[in-house]
Amino acid sequence: MKRYHTNIKLSLPTLLAALTTLIAGGTPARGADEPPQLQAVAVAQAPTIDGVLDDPCWQQATRVEGFWREDVDAPEPERTEAWICQDERGIYVAFRCHDSTPENIRAAQRKRQGSMWRDDHVGLWLDVENAGRSFYGFTVNPLGTQSDRVPGGSSEKIEWRGDWRAAARVDAEGWTAEIAVPFSILRYPQGQTAFRFYLARHLAWENDTVLWPPLYARIRDSENCARWVGVVAPPVPVRYALMPYLLSVASENPEEREPLKGGLDAKATLPSGVVGLLTYNPDFSNIEDVVETIDFTFVERYLPEYRPFFQTGGEYLPTAADEWERGPVELLYTRRISLLDWGAKSFGTVGPHRFGVLDAYHGGGENHAAWRYEYLFGTRGRLGFAGADRRVPGEPDNLAMSFGGAWGWPFSGGSRSVSANWYRSRTDVSDGEDSAVNLSASVWRSQGWSGWLGYSAVGVGFRADDGYVPEVGVRTFSAGWSHNRTYDTSALQQAQWWGSFEVGDSQAGERHSVWVSHDRDWRNGWSAEANVSRGVRDGFDVISNGLEIGWNRQDIYRRGKMAVHWGERYDEPYRYHRIEQSFCPAYRWSVGIAGERVYAAELDEETGAIEPPAWIRQIVLTTSYDLTDEKTVSARLVRRAAATNVYAAYRQRVRRGMDLLVVVGDPNAEEWVSRLAVKAIWCF
Repeated sequence: MKRYHTNIKLSLPTLLAALTTLIAGGTPARGADEPPQLQAVAVAQAPTIDGVLDDPCWQQATRVEGFWREDVDAPEPERTEAWICQDERGIYVAFRCHDSTPENIRAAQRKRQGSMWRDDHVGLWLDVENAGRSFYGFTVNPLGTQSDRVPGGSSEKIEWRGDWRAAARVDAEGWTAEIAVPFSILRYPQGQTAFRFYLARHLAWENDTVLWPPLYARIRDSENCARWVGVVAPPVPVRYALMPYLLSVASENPEEREPLKGGLDAKATLPSGVVGLLTYNPDFSNIEDVVETIDFTFVERYLPEYRPFFQTGGEYLPTAADEWERGPVELLYTRRISLLDWGAKSFGTVGPHRFGVLDAYHGGGENHAAWRYEYLFGTRGRLGFAGADRRVPGEPDNLAMSFGGAWGWPFSGGSRSVSANWYRSRTDVSDGEDSAVNLSASVWRSQGWSGWLGYSAVGVGFRADDGYVPEVGVRTFSAGWSHNRTYDTSALQQAQWWGSFEVGDSQAGERHSVWVSHDRDWRNGWSAEANVSRGVRDGFDVISNGLEIGWNRQDIYRRGKMAVHWGERYDEPYRYHRIEQSFCPAYRWSVGIAGERVYAAELDEETGAIEPPAWIRQIVLTTSYDLTDEKTVSARLVRRAAATNVYAAYRQRVRRGMDLLVVVGDPNAEEWVSRLAVKAIWCF
């Protein structure tokens, strides 16, 4: 069997020359205008948060206008006005969103923390450290539905995240919104008197976002956000929060029965903004996991994390924040940690230093630890190291580490970036040390051409047992391009082209592929995508063709999609079909159905044998009814092959008081389980 380590013999000077060519051109000069600086205005009386802009404070507040389109160098299509002020308790922002066609204002999302990208919405993005590296986000749509982003991530419990208020109203001129953010939920350094911020408005009908300050017209960089100076923020005490829960489970499975179980999360936020977190006996059993698609993949799928202990501060640890950041090696994939009795975590940013540490313990000596440290060079670059250590009785100890960094050059309408990471692992087995490397460079533009180059190599002996390493013994050089264009007046709203090629090898043989995709979005809600790829993987031809059509894409309750893919895998035919549709039979009642089937050969990794193709089918039916905006009943049916699972749930998520979850059945079982679980959560 072919074996290699990551002593790179690919022409490294040639690769570096290619990367240099890609990012060449220098840093464009800063726009003539300096970032706007606003003096904070303190008001004597806070506004009544009702969406009506008749409070006296808005007459005193600082007014801003002149929003600029995010993706096109042009002024906003509809005029937007905003006001900002403060008192000793919090920050207040108001928006007047003028709209010449108010009948086109879209607002469907009623769930707090639900996706609003298909709704009109406005938002305040606030950097309380005034460093341009991490922003709180506070967003509201015309229904007054709220969504927020907490730097580092957080549990969904509202009091644990930190509550804030918002309201909105639609009128003949468009719509208005008010936002109130208390200082007590913000992690700002002691004595901070200057914040950095920008304001955003999304126009759903146009699928267009406008910003103030006009970041597109200047270099697209958080250095050019507005400075809010003279802020009078209250002293920062040490803040504590406790989140206990009680759980009772009755089940036909004796191993799952729990007459009464309890656990506790505790959080302390220091005046520096550093957070400490402890968890004891956390409950992972009632989380409704993602229902995986049955579409064919060559490697393990990377799935999102929903468990509160791992969500809070997760971005400070050595794991990918989103799909675009994920490389060939991720040192920490928290789904590898299935159980724990207690855990501890700390994370934060102090000056140019950003860090996160985690330790999780399970009975019998099982321990998982991870850490990450980065030195931040302003808003443009970072350099740091990270690691993950896994110790499980009966399994070899494993330690994986990395060292690397990244640098960016934002410019008007886009950015350039380079990154480099080197990894090393040590496992208590024979020949248990090896390394990996990942290099990349890119130029991204919101309109026009973008491109990227990358090189990765993962040694055959490299292991990160608590991480995500889909393949070892593989090295690949890749390049790609894209072209994006937005149309203002035609029926066609947006068109994108994507293309890439890869060349490399693995232990089983050579690899190369070419892929091209084109997608279009129309203003009437329809979308279409076509893609084609050809290549060779480990001695087998790989052929793929795909066509996807979507409708009502701007309506979360009525959207649908149909996809057809066909080609060849492992010298056998490949077919994949999927259709999904959402319905809204009545106000507050939504239904969704998705059906898919795949016909594909499978490779037995242990024997190397090819299993002949056969049809596999899956149907997922979900429904929910909102009793109120905070109380919902829902149900799901999953039918795969010969197994069927059904469960129902009641959820109560309130601003203050007890959250309640009642589950009939087991959300994560393969088939129906006679089970009743009741879970109550508080926050103090």
